[in-house]
Amino acid sequence: MANGKFAIVLDDKARIRDLYYPYVGLENHAAGHEFRFGVWVNGKFEWIDKKWDIAMTYMPETLTSRYLIKNHQRQVSMEVNDAIHHARNIFLRKIALTNRSKAKMDVRLFFTQDFHIYGYEAGDTAFFEPNTNAVVHYKQKRYFLVGGATVSGRPFYQYAVGHKEIEGREGTWRDAEDGQLSNNAVAQGSVDSAVSFKLEIPPSGHHLVYYWIACGKSLNEVADLDAEIKKVSVEQLLLEVENYWSAWLNRLTLDLNILPRAVARLFKRSLLLMRAHVDSHGGFLASLDSDIVQFHKDTYAYVWPRDGAMAALAFSHAGFTDVSAMFFRFCNKAIGDRGFFGHKYLPDGSLGSTWHALIDAKGQLQLPIQEDETASVLYALWKFYEKGGNLEFITKVYDRLVVKAADFMIAYRDPETLLPKPTFDEWEEKVGVFTSTVASVCAALDAAAKFARVFYDSKRQEILSASAAETKDAMVKFLYDRELGRFIKGIYPNGEKDTTIDSSVSTVFAYEVLDAKDYRVRNTMEALTRNLWVDTEIGGLARYQNDNYRRVSLDILGNPWFISTLRLARWQIAIASDIQGLTKALAFLEWATKNAASSGVLAEQINPYSGEALSATPLLWSHAEFVIAVCEYLSKYQEFALSLKNRGVQS
Repeated sequence: MANGKFAIVLDDKARIRDLYYPYVGLENHAAGHEFRFGVWVNGKFEWIDKKWDIAMTYMPETLTSRYLIKNHQRQVSMEVNDAIHHARNIFLRKIALTNRSKAKMDVRLFFTQDFHIYGYEAGDTAFFEPNTNAVVHYKQKRYFLVGGATVSGRPFYQYAVGHKEIEGREGTWRDAEDGQLSNNAVAQGSVDSAVSFKLEIPPSGHHLVYYWIACGKSLNEVADLDAEIKKVSVEQLLLEVENYWSAWLNRLTLDLNILPRAVARLFKRSLLLMRAHVDSHGGFLASLDSDIVQFHKDTYAYVWPRDGAMAALAFSHAGFTDVSAMFFRFCNKAIGDRGFFGHKYLPDGSLGSTWHALIDAKGQLQLPIQEDETASVLYALWKFYEKGGNLEFITKVYDRLVVKAADFMIAYRDPETLLPKPTFDEWEEKVGVFTSTVASVCAALDAAAKFARVFYDSKRQEILSASAAETKDAMVKFLYDRELGRFIKGIYPNGEKDTTIDSSVSTVFAYEVLDAKDYRVRNTMEALTRNLWVDTEIGGLARYQNDNYRRVSLDILGNPWFISTLRLARWQIAIASDIQGLTKALAFLEWATKNAASSGVLAEQINPYSGEALSATPLLWSHAEFVIAVCEYLSKYQEFALSLKNRGVQS
C-alpha cells in the first residue's frame, strides 16, 4: 500500500516489514525488520504467528488490506484493516476484536516498532510524547509518530522505549511477553519501542482499537497529522481511502463481464498493486519486498527501465495513460546524454547498484547496459501515444526518449551484420547479441519511425524505417536457426551460438516484430511450450532450460514464472481465429489466477510443487504481463463477438 511518497509492505502475519518514505522504494526505515503484533488474553501472551489462523485479502477494489485472524484455543478473533491515506502520509490500522467465549475477556494488544531510520539502526531516538500520548521515532529529518486509541478514546495503556541489537539485547518487544511494559520514556542509539492497549470484552462481545503511524520531516509535521487523525477519526480516513481507490479503479471502461469473476478480480487487483509501486516522481519500482535482500544483500526496490516500460504498457492498455505519463517523465530525465539507460535507477533518478562490468573476462571494453531496456521504453512510448494521442506530451520528451535513443540504437550496430552490438541479456546474466534484445530494438526503431511520421520528418522516418527493416532481416538471418526450427537465445562475441530454449525469445511476437502466426514464431512458441512446461501438478512455464535462480529441485528444469507463462497466453490470444480459439489463452489466465496469493499478489516465480511464492513478491512485471494479457484477450474477444453480431450469429 502506498500513496506515491509513503509505502508499507505487510507480511502474512499482519506485521510491517518495509516502510518507505519520502520516496516509494527509497529509504526503507524498517529494512525488513518485523513490527510485531501480539495479544495477551486472560493472563496469557502470544505473538501473532503461524499458530494463528490467518487469512489475508484486500477490501474489494481498494488498497485497504483485510486480515481475518483467529485463535480457537484463546477463543478470540480479529479483523484487521490497514491502509495508507492517499493524500496524507499516514498509515491507519483498525482492529475489530471478538470475544468468542461465554465469559468476560481481559485483552491487551501489543504493537512493536523496530525502526531503522534511513535503513540503519545507529543514531536513532525514540521517546514518549505525553502531550499527544504518542511514541515518536526520529533521526535527522525523518520523524515517525506512533499513535492510537480504543473506540472509547482511551490512549495507550502502557509503552516502552529501549535498546535493541546491542549488548545481547534483542529488543523492547521482549518486554511485552509478560503482558506489561516498563513505561520507559526515552532511548537513543539503536532503539525500538512497544505500545499496548487494555480492553475488557463482554461475553460474545466486540471491541475496536485504532493504531496509526504518521510520517514527516519534523516533529511539528507529525504532530499536526496526529491532531488531524484525532479530529477526523480513523473510520472517516479509512472510508476516504476506500472511496478514493474505488473511484480510481472504476475509471475502467473495459467490459470485464466477459471474464470469469476470479480473473476479473485479479485484473483489478493487479492494477491497484501496480499503482502502489509508483513513486510520485514517476519511478516504477520492480518490487518493494525486501525479503530478497537475504540472498544477495540488495533488493528489487529499483526502477528497471524495461520492467517499468512493461508496466507503462499495461497501464496504457487499461486506459490509465496518466500513470504511464509519470514513468515517461521519469525516463526523460534519467536517460543518458548518449541515448541509453543504465542498468537500474533509484526513485530519485540516481543510478542504482549494478553487476554489469565495464570490461569482460578477456579485458575487452563493453557497454554495461541491457539495450532492450532503452528499446522497451521507446516501444511503450509509442503504444502510450497510440492509446491517448497526447501529442503535447510527446513533444516534451521527443528529443531525448525518441531522437537520442533511436540515434544510439542505429549507431550501436555491427556494420557487417547490422545486428545490435553485444549487451547484457534480458535476464541480466550474459553478454552477447540476443534475440529478445534485437527484437526490442526492431520494435523501437519502428516506433521511432512512426513518431517521425507524426512530426512530418520524412528524412528521419526514411532512415529509421530502413534501419528497423535491416535489423529485422538480420535477426531472422542470424538468430532463426533453420535446423532447430526456432529462434535461438543468442550469439556470443566469440561467435558461439546459445541454443538454450529461453522464453525471452517471445519478444519477437510480443513486440510485434513478426506476426504471431508467422511460421517462425509458431515453431518457436511451440518449442517453448514443449520444452519449458513444468511437469508437476502446478505446471507453468519455466524461464529457460536449467534455470538455477532459486531453483527448487534438479528434477525439474526450472521454476514456473508468471512472465513466461503469461507470454504463452498472449501468443494464444494473438493466433486465435475465433472465440473458441481463445480457450487456451483463458486457461493460462486462470492458471495465473489460481497461483496468485490469497491477497491477489503475483510473485516473480513459484515453487513447482507447492505453488508457494518465490523471490520478489509482488513483482511489478508479473502483474504487468497479466494486465496486458487480459486487455489483449478482451480486445480479441470483442473483435470476434462484433464479427459474429454483424453476421447475425450469437456469441
